[in-house]
Amino acid sequence: MKHIALFVMLLCMLTPCIAANAQKANDEVQSLGEILNPRAKNSGSELGVKERSNLYFRKCMATESLAFDNEEKEILCACTSAKLGEIITGEEFVELYKDTKAGANARMKVITYAYTECMNYAIKSKVYKDCRVLPLMGKIKHGKDFVCECLTNQHEDLVNKGASRMIMDGVKHDPMTLNPLESYFTTDSYYNTLENYVKICRARLMYNKHN
Repeated sequence: MKHIALFVMLLCMLTPCIAANAQKANDEVQSLGEILNPRAKNSGSELGVKERSNLYFRKCMATESLAFDNEEKEILCACTSAKLGEIITGEEFVELYKDTKAGANARMKVITYAYTECMNYAIKSKVYKDCRVLPLMGKIKHGKDFVCECLTNQHEDLVNKGASRMIMDGVKHDPMTLNPLESYFTTDSYYNTLENYVKICRARLMYNKHN
């Protein structure tokens, strides 16, 4: 029920965005049939669950990310691809990379039922590593692990509460994206949030030390 509600909410929020992009031609995107077999342009709809998952993983890993490193991207791509195969049909998969209304609907299904189930695994890894290299961490001589674990938990709560808004913003920023949190993790807001959490978690560290 949680995913159904999220799917409906996001779809309603993004309907104007979907409609605006549904009329655009996307001549640069090859059909899956042409990719797999140039002689069989409609063969993409006949892909099985495993084939859909494997092709999604390869395309996901080939997509440049400004927010996630290769390890984090692999976590996200592998997890999403493992769930994707049974979430969308072969016909929907053919539309997945197209700038059409059907493509937007297919992407939203993947984001809602697969991506949201996987994003925390990659996010936790990213946030912890980003915490370790924050300038404020240089002032902490002892307890860095505690502070970054505290920060990661704080940020996880933030993402869980604001996921629908963050995803909506990401899709508005790039209607073709299958990684809608990419844009959030490249903003100043993200790094400012981490710095604020360092201060909060450092205060907790000091409190625990003296009590």
